[in-house]
Amino acid sequence: MLDRRALILSSLATAAAGLALPAEARAPLAGRQVPGVYRRKIGSYEITAISDGSVALNAQLFAGADQAEIKRLLASYGLLDVPPTAVNAFVVNTGRRTYLIDTGTGSNKAFGNTLGRMRDNLVAAGIQPSQIDAVILTHAHTDHAEGLITSGGAARFRNAEVIIHENEANFWLDESIASRAPEAAKPFFASARKALAPYAGRLRKVKGGEIAPGLTLEPAFGHTPGHSIVRVASGNQQMLFVGDTIHNAVIQTARPDVTFAFDSDGRQAAESRKRVFDMVSADGMTIAATHIAFPGIGRIIRDGAAFRYVPADFADTI
Repeated sequence: MLDRRALILSSLATAAAGLALPAEARAPLAGRQVPGVYRRKIGSYEITAISDGSVALNAQLFAGADQAEIKRLLASYGLLDVPPTAVNAFVVNTGRRTYLIDTGTGSNKAFGNTLGRMRDNLVAAGIQPSQIDAVILTHAHTDHAEGLITSGGAARFRNAEVIIHENEANFWLDESIASRAPEAAKPFFASARKALAPYAGRLRKVKGGEIAPGLTLEPAFGHTPGHSIVRVASGNQQMLFVGDTIHNAVIQTARPDVTFAFDSDGRQAAESRKRVFDMVSADGMTIAATHIAFPGIGRIIRDGAAFRYVPADFADTI
């Protein structure tokens, strides 16, 4: 005897056998990510975040808290270790001039093959390297400066000047400092020199202050001797491009005193970070950060005695 369920299934199978099923319209796997580009407005200025990719780091690169606490901070966000660390660059288009803040790693493979995408993503955003009027460097580390040059060592931005704090340029270009540097640091000097060399005739070294209408370079020393941040103001809105003031949005907001392995002066870097966090949290200012997950745009807010990073919501219009 057939029960009711078996009878229904039998009837459905008989009906299906008489149907001609459509052919499957399979879409091929894409196999790659969409371009790393994101836009928003600050006043009348258009900001474009450009991804250079990401690189794997680990918790041991952070010091000033024991590893158990760092692991606990990461675990509070469901993380077992430091997630891949973004490398972002940013374009500021004022309507009259176009500025690029930092450049990614270019063809340098010291950090592996997951970086070096800035140029392609810049073009995907509809911006040609020849349209960049000036490149503003927060500092001259490889992941910020080597995108200045092509794989052959030529200037990628043929119409651009390079703007950098004078302490930063003088440090990396000083032969006496380079000759006394520890062996582990010498590749950083070589990288900075190689990146800046094609721009020797159009390198603008500044002490800080206004570098263009609406753009101000402000010292935030410590990560490097001339590390700087860039304030962009248009109308009644502002955005602060904080460079390497922060390397991890979980660890260093909860513990701004935690330093990073590549800080040249960890104490000074921590002081700069705390000062910047105090300022942007008090003013409700949006930040754009090189090493926060793409697009690296959000806010730092107070969280008791510490801080917390809140990413900006995605917007489908600018």
